[in-house]
Amino acid sequence: MPAARALSPGTLEELRAHLGALSKASPRLLQEAAGQLDVEGLRRVALQLARRAREQEEGDPGRPAAAPATSSASSGWLLAASALLFLGALGAWAPALRYDFQGGFFMDDAMIKKNPNVYEEMNWRRLFRTDYWGLDMFEGVWTHKSFRPLAVLTFHWNHLLSGFEGSGFHIVNVLLNVACAALLALFGWFLGLGRDKAALLAGLFLAHPVHTESVLYIVGRADLLCLVLVLLAALVYTPCVKELGPSASAWPLLPLSTVLLVAAGLCKETGFCFFGLLAGWEILGGLLQGASFKRWARLLALLALGSSACGARVYYTGGTAIDNMDPHSNPVAVHQDRNVRLRSYALLHGIYMKLLVFPKFLSYDYSFNAIPLVQTFADLRLLLPLAAYLGFSALLLLSLSVLRKTEAPIIGVAILILSFVPMSNILFPVGTMIGERLLYIPSAGLLLSVVALVPRGRCAWLLVVGALFVAKTWMRVPEWKDSESITTADGLTQLWSARVQFNLANVYLQAKRYDEALDTYQRSIRIDPTDHDALPLYHAGQILFFKGQHDEANRYLEKAVNGFFSPLTIQEEEIWHDYALSLWFVQKPQASVAHFQKALSINPSFTKAMNNMACAAGLGAIGGLLPREYYQHAINALDQAVRIDPGNVLYWRNAVALMMAGGDGQRAEATWQQLLQMDPAGATNPPRDCSWEFYFR
Repeated sequence: MPAARALSPGTLEELRAHLGALSKASPRLLQEAAGQLDVEGLRRVALQLARRAREQEEGDPGRPAAAPATSSASSGWLLAASALLFLGALGAWAPALRYDFQGGFFMDDAMIKKNPNVYEEMNWRRLFRTDYWGLDMFEGVWTHKSFRPLAVLTFHWNHLLSGFEGSGFHIVNVLLNVACAALLALFGWFLGLGRDKAALLAGLFLAHPVHTESVLYIVGRADLLCLVLVLLAALVYTPCVKELGPSASAWPLLPLSTVLLVAAGLCKETGFCFFGLLAGWEILGGLLQGASFKRWARLLALLALGSSACGARVYYTGGTAIDNMDPHSNPVAVHQDRNVRLRSYALLHGIYMKLLVFPKFLSYDYSFNAIPLVQTFADLRLLLPLAAYLGFSALLLLSLSVLRKTEAPIIGVAILILSFVPMSNILFPVGTMIGERLLYIPSAGLLLSVVALVPRGRCAWLLVVGALFVAKTWMRVPEWKDSESITTADGLTQLWSARVQFNLANVYLQAKRYDEALDTYQRSIRIDPTDHDALPLYHAGQILFFKGQHDEANRYLEKAVNGFFSPLTIQEEEIWHDYALSLWFVQKPQASVAHFQKALSINPSFTKAMNNMACAAGLGAIGGLLPREYYQHAINALDQAVRIDPGNVLYWRNAVALMMAGGDGQRAEATWQQLLQMDPAGATNPPRDCSWEFYFR
């Protein structure tokens, strides 16, 4: 007799057909086939069939059973409306397929454009030694400890295909977003949502406006890849939890799911947490279907593999704490009062929940002082986290109340918890106050729970919400067209974020709108009365220096050299250099030379500092403001500069000017002849004075 065919997780009608065929078989035939049937699997399928039949009789959770014809019509209408919602969301994202980096990188430059793992030939050792921002995790001065080599690898492939010129980076992110929506719908369907509600889930996810940062801020790809791999792991593992088919065919799914989850964790750390999803799902299956030996074995294997993966990740990166955290990125984490920290973190949880359910106000940045810290319990803003905690509690209780009917809501709650807790500052402080991109995976869990809980007859309200989401996404996507668009859009609305105002000032500076730039830098500075952030002080000082207001420029630049800045945004030697330059123009030549030397101690090949130190030291010595030996220091500095950058005519001309002014005519003539041979065009009009090198950063 041919081997018995394993039952597959098909429709309710298919399962009934299988069982009906068995019921009609003769006792002798059943006895002959008994050794070949997966009796244990068949028993579990029968239990699932009975449970699905009860659900079909009872209807959606909380809704009386409806007549089959009415239910079918309602399902068809909902499916059609959900398809329209999905298409509308696709239309909202369509403009992003043409976006590129020609309008400038929006804070992606440090992650992508300046990351050698992206644009250089692949060096696997370097890839696994550097964090997401391309900084060495073991020997560098500072690291974010965001170890995401697989996400960086996709950037490398993007660059191989299209460089930085085309739309390749944006196209990949948009397609990954659509893939996440489709996989989430498929997962919901596997959990019993039905085609109509699965389509609604896909439409709501694709339409959600909070996803714009994850998709259009290219660095957000880590979240997209992580969710794709997590959903694939869950889909692959479904037959194990359901115990469908013979155990021999289910066991290989465990190592495959493990590989997918490890890959998710190497795209973003959150992926490792989803070993907990599969383990919790096994426990849930045991409660609902019975705990077999095979289930216990799989559960123990998941716990062991998950713990090992998480432990290996933490060990390899030396923990998860960020050294020298930027207090402007997360001012809560550095506050001394524990009670203020707890209240403020609670407020952040409330804001995150608001962004999930009512994303009216969106911004790429919420750093200091967009969200003032909560100093007392009398702060009315604490009503927001209270509402969030109550709402989550209600969601959890409703999910538990329908657990015997459907497991989809509690699975959604698990996804929400597992993805939200690592970013919530509960276990450890994270590097940002609020990051909309961090809500990408939690939104999938929340939407899965809500769609599963809402009866079909009331899904029209979810369609209304989806339509509002689409409208907001249609408006938000064009604001991410390029660096100037998003910076200006949010700069005009997020008025209390020092960083947002600083970035807006940068846009004005690049456009040479110096007065507007100075006003906006000063607004950013006023937000932070401690003058802690160096960059707005630095750029305001540069503008004042350019405008000839040297005393005021020196005051700003002196504060800048004592402030905090990220090495991802500017090199420290640049700030010391401009401060040294301002000191010369406020008649402090000795201090000027000393601070040029400070810049050179940080970067010994910093030719701009060599040139300007030579001007300060040489002119100071020639004018009697500095000891005579400074003159030779100046000539030595220019000699070193031309060795490093021999094609820079300015350095040759300055050497000639200083030698002439210092009475060293013979050396000046010899140097001038060298310049004539090297660049006749640059050797016209012999220099009369030393030329300073200055430009905006």
